Amino acid sequence: MLGQIALIIRYILYPLAGALTALGFVSFDEATGTLTVYLNDLAVVLAGLVIYAATVIWSRVVKKKGGAT
Repeated sequence: MLGQIALIIRYILYPLAGALTALGFVSFDEATGTLTVYLNDLAVVLAGLVIYAATVIWSRVVKKKGGAT
């Protein structure tokens, strides 16, 4: 089961990395070979993802304890 979850997470991270690049949070300068990450914009996106993950986890905890969400 753990291997399947790791595989699913990996498949989610691939398009997420591409989306971050496409949205301009990350840029690559070919002349110098450097990768630049814009932390302010990335922090806003990551905060949203953390809140979303927290709501999903909270829902699972409540359902496991017999509650309804």
